[in-house]
Amino acid sequence: MNLVCIMLDTLRYDHIAALGKPWVHTPNLDRFASEAAVFERAYVGSFPTIPCRTDLFTGRYTFPHRGWSPLPREEPVLATLLHGAGYTSQLIVDTYHMLKDGYHFDRGFDGWEFIRGQEHDRYIVDASLAPTHPAPMEKMPRLGDRYLRNVAARRVEEDWFAPQVMRAAVRWLERNRGLDRFLLWVDCFDPHQPWDPPRHYVDLYDPGYQGDEVIYPTPGPVDYLTPAEMRHVQALYAGEVTMVDRWVGEVLSAIDRLGHRRDTLVVVMSDHGCYMDYPGDQGRVEKPWPLYEAVAHEVLLLRHPEGWGAGRRFGQLVQPVDLLPTLLEAAGVPAPAQLEGQSLLNLLRPDGGPREWGRRVAVSCPYRHGPTLTTERWSLVYQADRPAHLFDLRADRVQTVDLASAHPEVVGELADAFRAFLAPRNPAAYRAPD
Repeated sequence: MNLVCIMLDTLRYDHIAALGKPWVHTPNLDRFASEAAVFERAYVGSFPTIPCRTDLFTGRYTFPHRGWSPLPREEPVLATLLHGAGYTSQLIVDTYHMLKDGYHFDRGFDGWEFIRGQEHDRYIVDASLAPTHPAPMEKMPRLGDRYLRNVAARRVEEDWFAPQVMRAAVRWLERNRGLDRFLLWVDCFDPHQPWDPPRHYVDLYDPGYQGDEVIYPTPGPVDYLTPAEMRHVQALYAGEVTMVDRWVGEVLSAIDRLGHRRDTLVVVMSDHGCYMDYPGDQGRVEKPWPLYEAVAHEVLLLRHPEGWGAGRRFGQLVQPVDLLPTLLEAAGVPAPAQLEGQSLLNLLRPDGGPREWGRRVAVSCPYRHGPTLTTERWSLVYQADRPAHLFDLRADRVQTVDLASAHPEVVGELADAFRAFLAPRNPAAYRAPD
């Protein structure tokens, strides 16, 4: 079985129209969701970008042991495990954090292609490419001139990053059509900020806007933005999502066109969401801690070539560590004993196989920052030295009513669950929620 994994950084779960906001234009992801198993309760494990990918590649929770750091050399990882089983693997990536400064997320891949220039990538220094500032820099101090110089030569949509990444993936599929067993990992930094899609995408959501283009807002409360500016930030993000959808559709079409529909497992996922000042976003923008639903809730869609779980929605709590055992089982490769995830195929298998799912609490955590603990019903949001906030997700999905004082027994149970989670890993690393 072939394996194609498409990671879309910072894609909010509710910005796939079929899963959330119907006004967002995502026809390709909507169609894919109708053909795939939809994991409605997928949650961040280690946060953000690099820790999450370490979870994905190692099948182990990263945050109890390390933070934002290179892929650990001492652990077997996805590409090396598949290589030993005869797979040819390719990484196509513009998520520059994975490759810069010896981070080695290309380890084990037979080939890799790096599309340069995203965010703070040290790429173009040409003085002739004068950056154009779309808004006062005090509103987006994390942007800087580097990104603006990197993208100054863009002219047509194909020059944007998501089109470059997805076209590279299509070319690789076309050139390697004859491979028997392959892994293609497509890691697309969009729709991560900066949010600056081509104008025709923005005009779908906020036509005629004339104000500042705050393409990389300062993380945190939105009180420094006018209501019109915040609405435009929402439009910029939605436009970015629609652009990504259009080009993901090219990869999905290529998989079908090249005859891989019946021999390829396809995963579409995100590493986390982001705040957009919608209800439930706590008046925030971007992705500052702590981790409420808008950030902690991930996209995870899996299309099995034999149709396992197609069009169904699964409510089990799943996390990034579950992907590696899933891919290994699909490939027929024994999973190393140290993996901490569970194969999602146990939930999809149509032959009466096991349906038990061992996870009762999803633990989402930045390294040495407070966790978010999610159960079937409850969400406990915690940040060190601040009171815990407890929400009943059945009655209050947008997390507006804090029930911590009304249900101290639930807070205590979840704090105990976090201690139990840490005990075999690194119990000294965190103080559990009070």
